[in-house]
Amino acid sequence: MSQSVEKAADKLNQRMDKLVRGTLIGMTSKIIERSPVDTGRFRANWQLSVGHPAVTDVSTNDKSGSKAKRNAAQTINTTKVGRVFYLTNNLPYAEMLEYGWSKQAPFGMVRRTLAEYARFFREGKK
Repeated sequence: MSQSVEKAADKLNQRMDKLVRGTLIGMTSKIIERSPVDTGRFRANWQLSVGHPAVTDVSTNDKSGSKAKRNAAQTINTTKVGRVFYLTNNLPYAEMLEYGWSKQAPFGMVRRTLAEYARFFREGKK
């Protein structure tokens, strides 16, 4: 009996792990995709870190956001779930863009994505 309980707990932990990782990757991707694009520097500067926020900026450009999303997914997939993840953008104009400074993202990126995910979880959807 204890072996079947252990198997069930293991399976549940695997499902929770998959849900957490998928949610983190989905939210991060949405935020990056919703980021306004001129040179691509802003999208390139979305940095996902573990344990503490990133404090530097990135000097490259990433108009599609694919490199930033790939880096974030790699961090998420190689870190034990339960740790604290931080998504930061350290460019000096990041806050202005979040609060509607760009016509490309008039409702922000982070606030909009967090509100959507909060609603999905309240309603029991994913």
